[in-house]
Amino acid sequence: MRTDLSQPPGILAERKNDTIPRLLIVPPRHGSPLVDVQDHRIALSLVTDVTLSLCRSRLYEVIAPYSAMKLTSGPIWEEMLPADYVVLTDVVLCQRELPFALMSIDVVATDTGRRIYRSEVELRSGALQCIHDSFCAVLADKICGEIGAYELQQYRRTGAASAYVHYLIAMQRRDRNDLTSLLRAQKSLERSIQLSPDFAPALAQLARTKTLEWLERGSSDRTLLHEARHLAQRAYNYEPNDSASLREIGHATLYLHDLPGAHELFEAAHEFAPNHADLLVDQADVLTHLSRHDEAEAKISRALSLNPLAPDDYYWIAGAASFFRGEYQQALTRLSAMETPGLALRLMAACAAMLNDKAAAAAYREQALARDPGFTVEKWQSLYPAPKPDDTAHYLNALLLAGFSRGT
Repeated sequence: MRTDLSQPPGILAERKNDTIPRLLIVPPRHGSPLVDVQDHRIALSLVTDVTLSLCRSRLYEVIAPYSAMKLTSGPIWEEMLPADYVVLTDVVLCQRELPFALMSIDVVATDTGRRIYRSEVELRSGALQCIHDSFCAVLADKICGEIGAYELQQYRRTGAASAYVHYLIAMQRRDRNDLTSLLRAQKSLERSIQLSPDFAPALAQLARTKTLEWLERGSSDRTLLHEARHLAQRAYNYEPNDSASLREIGHATLYLHDLPGAHELFEAAHEFAPNHADLLVDQADVLTHLSRHDEAEAKISRALSLNPLAPDDYYWIAGAASFFRGEYQQALTRLSAMETPGLALRLMAACAAMLNDKAAAAAYREQALARDPGFTVEKWQSLYPAPKPDDTAHYLNALLLAGFSRGT
């Protein structure tokens, strides 16, 4: 991989002169055949976790790990750098009497292409937390100069070393929200918590998988949501300055129909992680439910700037923001960017219906019903938090126009 990463002119490379520095952390791209597959996966999850930890900083912006992964999968990603600093990581095998895996770290300033830091660390399970903490501290120091002890404290991972390994294994799920992936991740997270009951990151992530499981199942039983809120509250009790736990309390609270409470929790989380793209998406989601659509649009646009090759839920929430602003074609364009629309097919049918494209509306409706044959408009009303009556009527009428059944 080349180290001449000076930025050429281009859409993604353009950066305003008055913005804070933007950082792209490149995950290990190609596993060496000599390196154990699990070592490579652990390194990948570790780099993702470091990236998410650094999103808490007010001193710089960080490209979200999902976009980093997709951006760097192409052969000419160096030509499209949306960052002021790039961190290159790789995993190699150190050939000694007892071979072991090493992760290399290079920090490059893109305006000059100059490497400003290089290091190699041994990937031992007992040392992963130390690698996480030192990785965060080094990047903050090299990019922003001296940094206060308070901010360094935010990056530290506590808990048993073996618990962190199970947490990283669960993180390999990344943005796959199908039921099988969620349940597999839950097993690893539960094992992590058994080993370290006060490990807040695992508690918060387990809470998230519970809320996502509820969404995937589409059940009127809200037990999973109450479990999620309880787990996230436990995480918050252990680490009250961690945005992840507040975010997950808010996530469950949203679907327990406490919209003002969810908004307040997301705002509090944002204070601890102002440049976290996923959190901005959550804020956009709750603002849409609160019928504050212009504010929702501003939040989702900001999130997409930090995660330009975003996962599906970004485009779903962006599509909803556009729909309620009456921008049906923009909504459909955004929704069409989803790799697996799933539950969003209903909204796509509604958009097509509002555009008077009856054929497209029917096609999306049939796909949605093939996935959830029992769906009715009344079922949607019973499950999801309702915005203002005008917005509720707007969406329900669009679903009916698309041909969905009202229900009994």
